[in-house]
Amino acid sequence: MPETFSFDPPAEPAPIRDAATVIVLRDGPHGVESLLLQRHGRSGFAADAWVFPGGVVDAPDAALPPPRWTGIDPVARAARFQATPERTLALHVAAVRETFEESGLLLASRPDGSAVDIEAASVAAMRRRLADRDDPAGAAEFNAWLAEEDLVLELGRLEYWARWITPVWEKRRYDTRFFLARAPEGQVAAFDDVETTGQHWIRARDALAAAERRELHMIYPTIKNLEALAEACGDVGGIDAAFACAAAMERIGTVLPHFEPTDDGGFRVLHPDDPDYPTERYAAELAR
Repeated sequence: MPETFSFDPPAEPAPIRDAATVIVLRDGPHGVESLLLQRHGRSGFAADAWVFPGGVVDAPDAALPPPRWTGIDPVARAARFQATPERTLALHVAAVRETFEESGLLLASRPDGSAVDIEAASVAAMRRRLADRDDPAGAAEFNAWLAEEDLVLELGRLEYWARWITPVWEKRRYDTRFFLARAPEGQVAAFDDVETTGQHWIRARDALAAAERRELHMIYPTIKNLEALAEACGDVGGIDAAFACAAAMERIGTVLPHFEPTDDGGFRVLHPDDPDYPTERYAAELAR
């Protein structure tokens, strides 16, 4: 929590931007592992925290033409995402793009469905371009790069998992859709050393235990999503069980955490499922 935190909401909360985050999973020797990346210590949001790969949605994400993506019907998925088809497509494309930028893992194939085989120099150059936050054209260049390399994003490999909105007191606020994805075979994750400075493949329960011991600094959404992954789907049930769990959710509820003071001078965090959660206070944002 920031040192300047106040329990009184700001008169004008920061605008909310769409974002996408991917919980990348793989089968480890002792169960399902997820990829955690450590954000740079100078990051404007969640500095030094261990998080899942992800980032904001950019306008070109909605403009990627159908030959360059496959696997979903944005119109059919729109209702589940409570979004327009264009916004639904953008969320999926951003999820793949940001995961590629931050971890080097690319959910894509050739047009014939064969595996990706790209020159390492081309991959490194594209990741550098995406990491250059002084150049807003990165997402558009990513679209062009996909065409140049003759790649097709496999958006059907993403399974919708959760939706979180940043609390009102944060200076940067995001409406983030969380996805599950299986790590692509034959690819090796590598943090970008720009936005992310370290990585762990770790079981959900082990990550939570490390956070409890203060060995891993994690923000509330990361902790809660790891808890859900461990408790609802289990570490030993396999990745298929995790995907089945996500697909079986009839509705993905929006989580906007509420903070309030406690008598001992601390604070508690309320989830929308908690009986004391002030639903009316956040009705408009929870319905966006």
